[in-house]
Amino acid sequence: MKKGFCLAIGMMMVSCLVLAGCKKAGEKAAEKAIEAGLAKEGVKADVDASDGKVTIRGKDGTTEFAGGKNVKVPESFPKDVYVYEGATIDAALSVPGGFNLTMETADPAETVLSTVKKKMTGQGWKEEMTMNQGEQSMVGYKKGERTTMITITTDKKLTRIALTVTEEKGK
Repeated sequence: MKKGFCLAIGMMMVSCLVLAGCKKAGEKAAEKAIEAGLAKEGVKADVDASDGKVTIRGKDGTTEFAGGKNVKVPESFPKDVYVYEGATIDAALSVPGGFNLTMETADPAETVLSTVKKKMTGQGWKEEMTMNQGEQSMVGYKKGERTTMITITTDKKLTRIALTVTEEKGK
């Protein structure tokens, strides 16, 4: 089932990109084709690209992806993980045991990094790793059985932020 679930996640990502370019007439047919393909892998999927969201329900839990304009932080996202204030969220992924957000801001990368460090440690997260490589910085945190990895990159006039939260269950 794990192989099928991983395949489903990959198909979901590709599907979102494909569906973003579809017209209304072909959109429903594409959604049904994706659902049928996932069903062959044993994954029940509810694909709805009209609002930029895809939901996949399987034995291992529910996976949700949202991309495009007006993306919100998932309701079940941990409240003690800092999401950079004022950033525009481009995509949100929620999977059993984890989350991923991608966002952007006009604030300088140095400001983002220093703010993230202050806010995360203020919420009780322990900084375990920091890497700076020119236009990219990574910082990793641990709290209990959860880890958070934040990658900050500079792209022209924007700073891009990728935030991943995972939970190690059963340890």
